Amino acid sequence: MTRFEHLSRGAASACLVLVAALMALGLWISFTPAPPDNLPPPPPEQGGGDLGLYRGIVAKMRHGGTYEPTAIAEHRAKLYPLRPFLVVRPPLLANFLARLPSDAVGDMILATLGLAGIAAWAVRLLELKLRPVGLAFMIVAVVSGAIPAMVGNDEALFHETWAGLLIFLSLAVRTEKHFVISVLLGLLAAVVRELAMPYLLVMSVVALWERRWTEGGAFAVALLASLGALAVHAHAVQQLTTAADMASPGWVKLGGWRFVLSTGQWNMFVVALGLWLASLFIPLSLVGAAAMKGPTGLRLALLLAGYTLGFIVIGRPSNLYWGLIPAPLGGVALAFAPMGLWELGQRAGLVRTAQAT
Repeated sequence: MTRFEHLSRGAASACLVLVAALMALGLWISFTPAPPDNLPPPPPEQGGGDLGLYRGIVAKMRHGGTYEPTAIAEHRAKLYPLRPFLVVRPPLLANFLARLPSDAVGDMILATLGLAGIAAWAVRLLELKLRPVGLAFMIVAVVSGAIPAMVGNDEALFHETWAGLLIFLSLAVRTEKHFVISVLLGLLAAVVRELAMPYLLVMSVVALWERRWTEGGAFAVALLASLGALAVHAHAVQQLTTAADMASPGWVKLGGWRFVLSTGQWNMFVVALGLWLASLFIPLSLVGAAAMKGPTGLRLALLLAGYTLGFIVIGRPSNLYWGLIPAPLGGVALAFAPMGLWELGQRAGLVRTAQAT
């Protein structure tokens, strides 16, 4: 049974209509050119885009540079904005990668992190005692969300890949009795990329709502610690920039469902078959997250709903890689989508169960 087991016929029917509408909207968007944003074109970015920027920072740090001065110099050299401070990524990942002998080693460590997350979720799925076919489908779905962050061209240079896989593992290892490792992994994700901070907020609020005071307090402290680290970074950047430095055009762009779809392309099936498949996978993932019962399901549903709503409002078209943060959890949610659809169909009267005779 799923979280939908007590829905009325009308509510279940409304959910199915909403899912179908989102899929239809997504398919229409996928085959319709994006409208012009009527903004002045940004200055040309020199040296290979974001990947070139991150690679250049790490390479110079391997020769003795410190993070903020090096990052700011690279931003200026490649005509990237420097205001507000958030355009300069937090320092933890670059400092870590600069201590490795090569970017390839970072890719290997990232892949190991992803495999750890897949293994942890596989253990959780084994607890459901499913039939082999069902279990195999669910594991493939979980893998589909994690793979794009694990295997690619210098994926380790992107902060979002690390943050997404750290959250992926953090939620998998969290239980009612054991949550310290989950807190530490979540803190690490938020320090690597501030867009992971909503994870700590959701985990804290839900734990406090469940009257799990110690766990809720631990996640709250982790959130405060990540905010403190971000404040230190902000001060360091602001000390080295001036009003003459280029400013970002901002991120509140109301990109709507089109931007949500663009962030949803980080699934191995979407990568292989095309962005149109994200039109189906995103609504299905939301169904799966809502259907999953238990404390983990509640957290998963709130996280995916939160990121989806956030991406409707915030994000430029070039920020589609932000989707690497929720993508691994999207694969987990996708694993529960068939159960959720079946339950909704039953509650809506579209699927009939066999009656005992």
